[in-house]
Amino acid sequence: MSIDMPLESASLAQLQQTPIDRVLNIIDEGLVQLPTYQELYYRWERQQWRAQEIDFTPDRAQWEAMPPEEQRIRLFGLSAFFKGEECVTNTLAPYATAMPDDDMRIFVTTQLVDEARHTVFFARFFKEALGVDHGSLEATLDVVEQNMNEKLRYILVDALNDVADRIRREPGKMTHLVEGVTLYHLVVEATMALSGQKNMLEIYRKMDLFPGFRAGFTAVARDESRHVIFGVKFLRDMIQRDRAQAEVVHDAVARYAPIAIEAIGPRQEDVPQILANGQDPWGTPRYAIESLKKKLKVVGLNMNLPAVPAPPS
Repeated sequence: MSIDMPLESASLAQLQQTPIDRVLNIIDEGLVQLPTYQELYYRWERQQWRAQEIDFTPDRAQWEAMPPEEQRIRLFGLSAFFKGEECVTNTLAPYATAMPDDDMRIFVTTQLVDEARHTVFFARFFKEALGVDHGSLEATLDVVEQNMNEKLRYILVDALNDVADRIRREPGKMTHLVEGVTLYHLVVEATMALSGQKNMLEIYRKMDLFPGFRAGFTAVARDESRHVIFGVKFLRDMIQRDRAQAEVVHDAVARYAPIAIEAIGPRQEDVPQILANGQDPWGTPRYAIESLKKKLKVVGLNMNLPAVPAPPS
């Protein structure tokens, strides 16, 4: 992809060749001068893509040629994203109802559409490339969830559902919504998802692995850039309206972030294999913490976050 090609107009084929750092830079640029909620909506209009257009035939051939142990490791990481997309799709609707302003509410409805498209994208990839299909989306996800560790399950299933239920029952209680956006947009998306996407897409690009998946997953990351910027702007705006909301954000990060960081770290039994592949087992959680620090700074908070091991020498 030409460096002059605007990411907004990039096709799926062009996104397949786009380094993930170019996409993540959208967030860093947005944090310097936060766009309006209306501009975030217009970005959504300009950045549409179709999950149904992706050809997973090359991905299928690569998967079938992969040794079983490598398949297991790949499936472990991919499963968290698939289940995560379904979880965020199922829990976002109450947020739209509770948003205090119309322009916020309108943007969140676009995010709900994005999350549904991401779920469809993963469902197609698991079925057509990985051969994981149990007759229905629900049945497939029940099996996929078995590949997740308990901490991932807590954040993506238990915590997201708990906060969404509280927002649904008391949509006018701003502390619920602020906690929810902190968990959803800062912890799940900005900390867990973007760091995992960066690590996975860098590895797959280096290995020239899963070209169809890379195209769609890069488009997913471009969508997430809008979501994360929205979450940072929303939390900053709510704190400026009511300084007491800063404590809500602080407490939510303190509660959820340590579990989230541990959730995306490597399993101890996988560390030797990851090191043998010449990769950094702790690169993802390390990037996640740095990502969260940047967002919290813009929101207006400075707080201690978990530590992770240094890069291998």
